[in-house]
Amino acid sequence: MRRCLLLIALGPIAFCQSDAQPEAKIRSAVNRALPPLQKSAANFVAARACVSCHHNILSILTFHMARGRGFEIDSKVLIAVQDKTFRGLRSATALDDAIQATALNDPTPDESYLLMAAHVAGLQPDLVTAVYARRLARWQRDGHWITSDFRPPHSSSIFTATATAVRALQLYMPEELRSEREECIRRAREWLAATHPVSTEDASFRLMGLVWAGAGAAQIDAARRDLLAMQKPAGGWPELPSYASDAYSTGEALYALREAATPATDADWRRGLKFLIATQAVDGTWRVHTRMLSPADISPKYFTTGFPYVKDEFLSYAGSCWAVIALLAALPETAPAKPAAMPAIEGPPWMRTALFGSAAQLAALLDSGLNANTEGLRGPNLLMMAAVDADKVRMLLTRGAEANAGALTVAAAYRGTAHSIRGLLDSGAEVIPSALVFASMTGDLENVKLLLAHGADPNAAWRGNSPLAQAVTFGYPDIVQALISAGASVTMRDSSSINLLHWAAIANRPSVMPALAAAGVPVNDRDKFGFTPLMYAATIDFGDVESVKTLLRAGADAGIRNNEGRSAREQARRLGHSQIEAALR
Repeated sequence: MRRCLLLIALGPIAFCQSDAQPEAKIRSAVNRALPPLQKSAANFVAARACVSCHHNILSILTFHMARGRGFEIDSKVLIAVQDKTFRGLRSATALDDAIQATALNDPTPDESYLLMAAHVAGLQPDLVTAVYARRLARWQRDGHWITSDFRPPHSSSIFTATATAVRALQLYMPEELRSEREECIRRAREWLAATHPVSTEDASFRLMGLVWAGAGAAQIDAARRDLLAMQKPAGGWPELPSYASDAYSTGEALYALREAATPATDADWRRGLKFLIATQAVDGTWRVHTRMLSPADISPKYFTTGFPYVKDEFLSYAGSCWAVIALLAALPETAPAKPAAMPAIEGPPWMRTALFGSAAQLAALLDSGLNANTEGLRGPNLLMMAAVDADKVRMLLTRGAEANAGALTVAAAYRGTAHSIRGLLDSGAEVIPSALVFASMTGDLENVKLLLAHGADPNAAWRGNSPLAQAVTFGYPDIVQALISAGASVTMRDSSSINLLHWAAIANRPSVMPALAAAGVPVNDRDKFGFTPLMYAATIDFGDVESVKTLLRAGADAGIRNNEGRSAREQARRLGHSQIEAALR
């Protein structure tokens, strides 16, 4: 069977006369949903430069899947969305930027989702996508990937990060690195099978990840049962067990079940489909309530795209996409996907060898006359291209390559590159702020310590990002402690007087809180909204209470009231966060 969109292309589905949701109803629901989705996507990409999960990635996945099932999609809208989404993969500087990690932010799910959408749009594998995929592989931890994002439900789950990374590696990891790819996928498969989900997002992407990772039938069936156990009697799925069902969670759950080859005639699956059709608004959309209820400024400034629901607009858009994707999964594919009109980017053969070949292959090119300081298409030199591989770095240095800050920074953007970094430092490479910021983002403690030992400034920012803030956001307690021990300032605040403990609570990073509190970050500080770190922990529900418990152990005062006069417990009660309220008693 071949793949279409993210899913296994299932054969035509026969709808029985007794089926509660005949094909006509499904097509009617999709036809009502597509116009507001397309209008909103066009308005979003016209006004916003960033690539979002909701209006860019999910739009592309939804529109291509709809087109493949015979629905009319406005080509101008799709082209506009794809041009904005894939500009980093197909621009004149795309290869240069990929090698140097100039846009590095959060590889999973940012870049993994990007590669999945690229595949659906028909972008062929090339040097750019190979660099992205290899960097994804090197960010794997003990089988899983993490994310620095913290906006539930669609941007905080490590199950989502792990599953999308697996899929991206399958699609774009170069064949030269096949053994590394297979080992990454094996470790991910084991982690997914052994780790229990908390939310529907977790359970849905755990199931998809196991399917994509080639898990056995027993593991997939167990994950399917875990997901089905979260279904409510009315047929829908909630984001968290205590929540009401919504289109976002129901759509992704139904889609995950189809990925796991659940037939469209399955009773539980049909109940979910019935829930989606029954809850669709007259205008073709679905409303999903945001969980980002704190006053902290954690996303780009909101603007409307013409989609309804105001503060719930962007999550409702994502939920509507998932609902449509689930509905489309019940229909047979009728039209093959069309490749994007974006040519692949390939450099001269020696570039591929420098990036993905062996040290022996690169040595052969040098023996044939390739200069060790050769530059690529728009700037990256041979040492920068080879920076991930310690053997190639060592050889190039002995062949006259000039150790440089660029190569050091590239090596720091990957985990497991200490030997490369040590060789570059010993050869005189300059340590610039981006190197320590990148190392702090990856969570590689050995790399961080090496850079600090060679003079890296723990307080020097790169593009507004400090090493300590990145370590807090990603949730690395060992990196946080190493940076503090090296002299990193813990007094930083933003324009709203949010300190690092506030930030750790907003991002739900309890593991870094003890080090911050021990270093003197005030645990009971109030920001301009009157919010303490504990107040933020009571406001944003991630499905656990570890941040609340950790802050209380660190001396947080639960009686402090925000500017609206509520204590942390009263805030949790007001928002219906019963688990958090109980932890604050």
